[in-house]
Amino acid sequence: MNTVRDRISIVGAGGHIGLPLSVVLAEAGFDVYGIDRSSELNSRLNQGEIPYVEHGAQPLMNRALSRGNLRFTADDSSLATSDVIVVIIGTPVDDNLNPRIDPLIEVMKRHASRMPHGQLIVLRSTVSPGTTELLRAVLETGSGTKEGEGFFLVFAPERVLQTRAVEEIQSLPQLVGAFCDASFDRASSFFSRFVSRRTIRLTPVEAELGKLITNMSRYVSFALANEFYMICDSHGANAHSVIAACNEDYPRLDLPRPGPNVGGPCLYKDGYYLTEKIQFPEIIANSFKINESVPRYLLEKVRAVADLKRVGVLGLAFKANCDDTRNSLSYKLIKQVKGMHAEPIAVDPYVPQFADPTHLKGVDALFLMTPHDEFKNLPEWLTIVDNPNCIVVDMWNFWTETSALSHDGVYRAGNVQSESPMSLID
Repeated sequence: MNTVRDRISIVGAGGHIGLPLSVVLAEAGFDVYGIDRSSELNSRLNQGEIPYVEHGAQPLMNRALSRGNLRFTADDSSLATSDVIVVIIGTPVDDNLNPRIDPLIEVMKRHASRMPHGQLIVLRSTVSPGTTELLRAVLETGSGTKEGEGFFLVFAPERVLQTRAVEEIQSLPQLVGAFCDASFDRASSFFSRFVSRRTIRLTPVEAELGKLITNMSRYVSFALANEFYMICDSHGANAHSVIAACNEDYPRLDLPRPGPNVGGPCLYKDGYYLTEKIQFPEIIANSFKINESVPRYLLEKVRAVADLKRVGVLGLAFKANCDDTRNSLSYKLIKQVKGMHAEPIAVDPYVPQFADPTHLKGVDALFLMTPHDEFKNLPEWLTIVDNPNCIVVDMWNFWTETSALSHDGVYRAGNVQSESPMSLID
């Protein structure tokens, strides 16, 4: 029997993770109050606008607004009358790379005194290990009740792929870190309403670690691929060919392809959450050094053979076919280009103020930082550039047929346009 009633409040509902969850819960029949501090964003959401690239969200949003079971507001009074609260507040690192959880603590302190008996609180913000236990103490002190009796608290991280969150929220197994059976049962009942896979029980700290390990394993694997690119480059070998050959039909290897833009709001900070208390964080720490160094590595390769006055940067988002530019290494490349007294020219079809490609005309180098589908036609972009001496940099091997002819994905535009044999620039 389902013990969860239908009123849900989502703190942080306007974000890239909160919004997909809001529309999924509304589609599942819950009465959803989406809480976000931005009144301007709430107004746009209440008019049915999806401000981010998120596949499948628009029809769910339209249906929910038509039914009237989804609304967005800066007013958090619904927290005191909701059966379930889901908290998805951003948890960045500060200038000294220390995890910041003060926004979470403030929300819990403010809510504790008005928390209704029996409320389920689901934490989905990415946090450092031990945070859920700290928040339990905050809630117990403020409410005068015990977790598992007066209220139920779990840590249930999201593990979705941004732009595909609507699909993956419903299709991925759900990790639930619970202090007691009663809290796990309440959370399991809640997730069963909209998640098709099973709910996996862990302790709260195990679930916190599980989220961080999920992200950092990907980050480290990207760093390994990027280091292999540099090693292959030093031998004049094509890293993409080597990795593809080694991956094929071999069950013990699944390396990703190397690329210059390994970043984003999660992969950048989660390593600091994971390693803040250990003495030997070398693997993760060196992964940061490798991934963050790639733009400079490529820029120096080009600078060695070309006089750079204007440099084109294709893509500002941190990943393909996405509009999220947070912690994108494209901005690091832009800063480095400026440091060489050259002018960076950025183009990204997903970022309106940088959507015009005509500014690329005459650039001395063209760096593919984000492999958006809109960039797929290389001859079209080289026609816009209109400079046969322009150095093309495609570490992704995105323009496969062309870039594969150069071991490092770095070559002159004129070789492509004339269809002559590819010559390496070095």
